[in-house]
Amino acid sequence: MALLSRRFLARRPRPQVVVLGASFAGLNASRALDAKKFRVTVIDAAPAAQWLPNVHELLSQIKKPAQLLHDRRSIVSAHGHDFICASASRIDREQQRLYLDDGRWLDYDALILATGSTANDFGIPGVATHAVYPRSVEAAARAAHLLSRLAALPSGRDVVLVGGGIEGLEMLGEILRRHGQDQRFTIHLVEVAPRLLPQFPGLHERLLESMQGQVQLHFGRRVSAVHADSVELDNGERLASRLTLWSGGRRGSAFTGNSGLSQPGADVAVDDTLQSQLDARIFVAGDAALLAQALKKQVPYAQAMGTHAALNVELWLQHKPLQTFRPLHLPSVLTFGDRDGIMLYGNQALASPALLALKEATYQYGFHQWSPPRSGRDVVRLARDLRHGINALDVWRLLAKSADTRIFQAS
Repeated sequence: MALLSRRFLARRPRPQVVVLGASFAGLNASRALDAKKFRVTVIDAAPAAQWLPNVHELLSQIKKPAQLLHDRRSIVSAHGHDFICASASRIDREQQRLYLDDGRWLDYDALILATGSTANDFGIPGVATHAVYPRSVEAAARAAHLLSRLAALPSGRDVVLVGGGIEGLEMLGEILRRHGQDQRFTIHLVEVAPRLLPQFPGLHERLLESMQGQVQLHFGRRVSAVHADSVELDNGERLASRLTLWSGGRRGSAFTGNSGLSQPGADVAVDDTLQSQLDARIFVAGDAALLAQALKKQVPYAQAMGTHAALNVELWLQHKPLQTFRPLHLPSVLTFGDRDGIMLYGNQALASPALLALKEATYQYGFHQWSPPRSGRDVVRLARDLRHGINALDVWRLLAKSADTRIFQAS
């Protein structure tokens, strides 16, 4: 009887799990799903996964696009799963079927949504047409190219960066790294808050000191319109702009809204197991998930959510109790070009140029974990990236500035 049972189980079809989205959350989910237990198909519209935490370094050309891209098919197939490069159009939740833009569909027993988020232009006229949002490799490389073209002009090098949050500061730091000493550039920063990182008194002044007077600051101002050659502020002031970079916030994926899983522009409400509140067969991970206690949109949380969603999919398909997602609260590190680094954790901020090395080490480890070296060519590529990263850090300069470290307490 035991032998018959084993033979029956061996012939029983494996449940079909579809993972929509192959960035940090989706890739971690697929890695955590056992190909011997499940038929897993991962879907994403782009063939390459992007290491977004360092995409701002493309603006200074310290990193090249190839250093932030990995082939999704090779990552997914290494775990025994299938990858489809396509866009999804809709979900038929009654039929448990995901439709693709090219007319194909996939039936699923469980669906993991890791669709991320998109830029939010808040309906401001001209943002979508005239501004660049450099939060993808393609867009950041385009912004770097436009900056290089401006550098070749004899005059009129006006750049406006909108948004002084973490992403905006990292972009600004890279612009200053490459173009800060060129006095023909006029760099504007527009930020709606009255101060940078206002929850940490004193950090604003440190960042201003790092800017060395090379940035024209517009605090407490909103953008009312973006034009081809200027940015209009809410007080009527008009800033000349040959290049407008947008870092003004995010919104939920349009796909989840169109699928009826969330309100337009919002994330998908999930319970503490990452299961959709509207459909028990759907689990959500990464930026697309809206927990009762909101999490910052950071890579470590997305990765942890992807792994946990996969765990609960397996438990759910086995009719076992689901486990609560309890994230470890982790620090976030931002770099301000080659001038400073800041680690944010709870009610403290640590500022030190030495943190630039930590950010680079995190990139080197995490990026190459996506696809560990399996051939001599891979080893050569890894060694080249490590050497390039070390050279870009200017280690001796970091050591000389390592004493410039300070802790800031939240107010």
